[in-house]
Amino acid sequence: MTDFASAVPAYVLVAAFAVIVVLLAVVAIVAWAVVAKARPEDLQHILPGLGQVLAALALFLPWGRGTRGPTVAPPVPVRPERKGGRRRG
Repeated sequence: MTDFASAVPAYVLVAAFAVIVVLLAVVAIVAWAVVAKARPEDLQHILPGLGQVLAALALFLPWGRGTRGPTVAPPVPVRPERKGGRRRG
């Protein structure tokens, strides 16, 4: 079995590494600009949104996709049936 590094030309690996570095630099610059312009009292509301944006951008990375296995939905609670019911009249 051949090594991955020997199967792919060096310029392709360097280009892929450069794209990842540029993506990380853009993310860092945008995050820094958002936090720098935010008022201190607004940070508690901005940081969760910024975390969601960073998580979405992580999908561009090959290791950020996670597993695609079947997901199990949480059980839905069932309310017990009422015994008395409402009286009308």
